[in-house]
Amino acid sequence: VVAVVMFAAGLIRGRAWGVWDQRIGMALPIVYDIQLLLGLVLWIMAAAWKLPPLSAWEHPLTMLVAVGIAHVTWMRVKGATADRTKFQTALIGVLVTGAVMGLGVWRITSR
Repeated sequence: VVAVVMFAAGLIRGRAWGVWDQRIGMALPIVYDIQLLLGLVLWIMAAAWKLPPLSAWEHPLTMLVAVGIAHVTWMRVKGATADRTKFQTALIGVLVTGAVMGLGVWRITSR
């Protein structure tokens, strides 16, 4: 939520890409990586959950896609030269990553 607000505010106000924007943008893929690692450990250790085969693979694959989107977003932000492009790319990437993660959580909890 903080990242969405910061990136949207930067885009709307037309301000320069700052140190905190850089830090938050860099921290997001790291946090997602840690979350993915913990999720994979739980997934491997929880084979006793006896989920249907599709459900057992759907959630981890969805989260891998989401983390991949986060990393591609950050690479594109780093490669951008204009501040507006950085904010726009970061905002879209955070929203898409969040939507894919939300879909993955919803699909596993709606069964």
